[in-house]
Amino acid sequence: MKQYKNILLVVGLLTTASIAAQDMLTINAAGITVQNNASITVQGSVINNTNGTIDNLGTVYVSGNWENNGGNTCLINNSNGWVELNGNSQIIKGTAITDFYNLRLTGTLGSVKTLNINTNVNNQLALGADELQTANNIVYVNNANTNAISWNGGYVASSDLGGYLVRNTTSDSSYTFPVGNSLLAGIYRSVKLTPNSGSARFHGVRLAALNPSNDNTGVSASGAIGPFSEYNLSQDVAEINTLFYHNIHQFSGTGTVTVAIDYFASDGLFSSVAQWDVNNLQWEDQNYTYSSSTSGNNLNNPTYTMSKTNVSNLNSDVFALEKLNIKIPGGLSPNGDGNNDEFYIEGLDYYPENELVIFNRWGDEVFKASPYQNNWEGQSKGSMVLTGNEVVDATYFYVLKLSNEVAPLSGSLELKR
Repeated sequence: MKQYKNILLVVGLLTTASIAAQDMLTINAAGITVQNNASITVQGSVINNTNGTIDNLGTVYVSGNWENNGGNTCLINNSNGWVELNGNSQIIKGTAITDFYNLRLTGTLGSVKTLNINTNVNNQLALGADELQTANNIVYVNNANTNAISWNGGYVASSDLGGYLVRNTTSDSSYTFPVGNSLLAGIYRSVKLTPNSGSARFHGVRLAALNPSNDNTGVSASGAIGPFSEYNLSQDVAEINTLFYHNIHQFSGTGTVTVAIDYFASDGLFSSVAQWDVNNLQWEDQNYTYSSSTSGNNLNNPTYTMSKTNVSNLNSDVFALEKLNIKIPGGLSPNGDGNNDEFYIEGLDYYPENELVIFNRWGDEVFKASPYQNNWEGQSKGSMVLTGNEVVDATYFYVLKLSNEVAPLSGSLELKR
């Protein structure tokens, strides 16, 4: 094997075997062709200047930075080779966007590849076990195949507003966005998007591993400007998740999409997803429902998924898990006057799998409903009956189970006709 040190290319280089370049490979107004089954190994950085090109049908191995200042995409479109970034800490940068056909990230466990410029991957993005840190930039995966991104412990992180993993979503299949952050237990908080049709569109996702109240890092793709205060809540929202939040945006095209957000039991107990209203500057409930996650081991087995079908409102792309307000009255007066006749629990419709049990002072069960329909007017199963099936005026006790994921609520109520 021939060794090249600090190569400055001013003429074309055609390789049919493997060569190694140490320290740096600089391309000045020249072209490199890497034929099928051939490779170039650069033990340092690749710098492209002044319309240099790489026609890559093989593999280019790079342990340093990738810098494109050539005023072009550097890699000739649709030359179906691989670029492998195999260093510990590497940067994709320059003054011009690079069009990678296939991009593979390798290196030591936990290595980070950082974008200092928007980057295109036209076919396959193989994250391996690495972190791809977009900062405030975007990595576009233009291949609409749902398997265009692969990972084995690797993930896409975005420290700043404006940074996204964007996928071409031209089918009605489910597209996984393996977003994560090493600051979070389990790393992944992936998002799956399922378009309602195969119309051409691009969707992007960002995971922010911080309290949205503290995100002063810029402007989102939809124009939302941080921070997004955890205290600005609509009436039905009790609180939002302060460990992390997501940006989910439709960059192009039209049509609705099913959104599914994975999370872990250790994140907390949540009942829905809130969206930041850019006009009222507050978090508003979006009526998501939870279920057990089916994402599996390749996303570190998240516990739950919050999902909603036919989402069309991505005018603001800021979303957070939320807890909803439940307002339980202190009593009822079922005398038929139309005022406080029922034991009405505000916000209960957000928990369709609820169960309510009411007991008397001796612990006897007088009423049970699963789900409770906000319709108890003092009826009894038989204990402490006043007349017919009505209980006597007294103090009663309740246990309200909202869901399997939320701790039961309990308390007392006064019934007086």
